Amino acid sequence: MLKTELEVVTIGTPDTAALSESEQRAFFETLYTRVLELAKEKEMN
Repeated sequence: MLKTELEVVTIGTPDTAALSESEQRAFFETLYTRVLELAKEKEMN
């Protein structure tokens, strides 16, 4: 299992409640995918 610690910095306050259900799903899937990519990159270095 991949165990990596990452720091996440947000700019502003996203209001995911203002998004449609499909937009929310796409947002969180994209976020999750990118976090996994960054963790793998960090692990390789």
